[in-house]
Amino acid sequence: MILESSYWKDDLLKLATKLERRLIQVRWPERSFYAVEKEVFLGFYSIRKLIESRKISESIANKEYQVYEYPIKNKKESLFVSEPTNDFELDKSKKVSITMQKLCNQFIHSYYFAPFIPDGKSLIGFFISSDYKRKTGIYLITIFDVVDIYRQIGNNYPAKFVRSRTESGKILTHVE
Repeated sequence: MILESSYWKDDLLKLATKLERRLIQVRWPERSFYAVEKEVFLGFYSIRKLIESRKISESIANKEYQVYEYPIKNKKESLFVSEPTNDFELDKSKKVSITMQKLCNQFIHSYYFAPFIPDGKSLIGFFISSDYKRKTGIYLITIFDVVDIYRQIGNNYPAKFVRSRTESGKILTHVE
């Protein structure tokens, strides 16, 4: 349970700035791939912890994001994790909505994680698929959306925390 959320949120804002700088990065040595993966995973882990601790408003926690989904090419599972281009039909995208919680889980439980750098220079986004999702498809989320998510959550300080008890004794919590 997170008691004081400002530290977590400040770190998300710093991560947003780091990721934003990656938009102009043109050289991608192995260390950069490690660093960007760490920035993304720690960010989404932090977001999930903030959601579970009820430290962000429900309107943001329940927000849905538009991502691209690509179906799997072959239902037979390959023995090794390979490039998304080998296992998924990247010419058959469709836009889908995904909840913040589900998006966090795609990163935290990822089987596939690959930065999308189509020209070898410009980071466009991330291919991501959890261990469960990998059997049907993969998602692509843009770096712009990730930066926006980090900033929205990093700047969100709910003004109201309401707890009530139903007649049956169940406790309801609402964060605004």
